[in-house]
Amino acid sequence: MRGLWRVVVIVIAFLAPLVLLVFVGGLAHTMRWQLGSPLLPGYNWLRWSHLYLTLGSALCLSLYVPVIMSVVKKKQKILLIPFIASVAFVFFSVLLARISQRVYLTQHMADLDAEIARKPTDSTALEAKANAYADLGDYDNAVALYNEALAITATPAYVLHDRGMAYMGKGEAAKAMADLTQALQMNPNEKGFVAQCYNDRAVIYFRSGQYAESWHDVEKARELGYQVHPGFLAELEKKGYR
Repeated sequence: MRGLWRVVVIVIAFLAPLVLLVFVGGLAHTMRWQLGSPLLPGYNWLRWSHLYLTLGSALCLSLYVPVIMSVVKKKQKILLIPFIASVAFVFFSVLLARISQRVYLTQHMADLDAEIARKPTDSTALEAKANAYADLGDYDNAVALYNEALAITATPAYVLHDRGMAYMGKGEAAKAMADLTQALQMNPNEKGFVAQCYNDRAVIYFRSGQYAESWHDVEKARELGYQVHPGFLAELEKKGYR
């Protein structure tokens, strides 16, 4: 029995670096498109994600050294090294990603403030700053800026959609549904946008326990060619909708 347990532990130890490699690749991809870095100048998250991917991959591969040593010396305690290193690496990677995002968005909003000062009648920067607040989870400030943008924008449907998502973040489902409904009615010929609105409203309906309405919107979104998330479809299936 002890021999079988030793084999299982060794197999897990050999697979762990590969799983960690997948994690590194996924987080590097996220940083490449969504996050900034406090360690490099400007907003060049592309350089930072490549650096993280290179160093992270090297660390993952280096974990095979103690694993092989454990097999050769027949000492399972050595496997504590890659285990502790893996846990620490995942923790600090996620922490750094969150810090990077916050630093980037803070810097980004400072630039947007300058843009708003230069072009007070252009809603683009206001919308972008509202989106940044929403990304930070500060939905109150996001909604306030969306309201300002709605007063001057030439494309209110998009601002209404984004404000609706901010209301969803605040937990104000009725206001979120109203904004998304109005948004999709404003641009009925833009199929991609309308489909997005249906999908997002379906999520709000689902979170509010209105599963029939959620399924109706999902069907509408799919009819327009929207790729609804498989996980969302699975949750609706559990409620009897498929």
